[in-house]
Amino acid sequence: MSWSDRYVGLPAARLGRGWQGVDCWGLVELVYREELGIELPSYAGAYVDPSEVAEVSRLINAAEARGPWVPSHVIRTFDVLTFGVGRWRSHVGIALDARLMLHVQGHDCAKLEHYRTGRWQHRFRGGFRYVEGAVQ
Repeated sequence: MSWSDRYVGLPAARLGRGWQGVDCWGLVELVYREELGIELPSYAGAYVDPSEVAEVSRLINAAEARGPWVPSHVIRTFDVLTFGVGRWRSHVGIALDARLMLHVQGHDCAKLEHYRTGRWQHRFRGGFRYVEGAVQ
């Protein structure tokens, strides 16, 4: 049984940050708290609608700029993966390995999906590793 099994099927919820439901960043926040003991910024309420791509992109990029995020050139478990449309980073997932991610999007429940093939391969913008605390 993988750590990810606990989260598959978790319902999607706009601005969700817990077991009752999550959005894409809420899932990252929940996994980091539950699996790694790391408290990440919530961003809940920081944007009006998750579809506001530019604003979500700004929040993701602001998190990177403040650190302790560093680019991950070789993707490992728990790296945060960023995806976008055009130049905007508008979606995040969590790496299980070099090909699978856990994520939630839209109204779908949290699920595992390949991110190096199919619909995500051309949207993949990069991975980031949290280097303080438990993730090295």
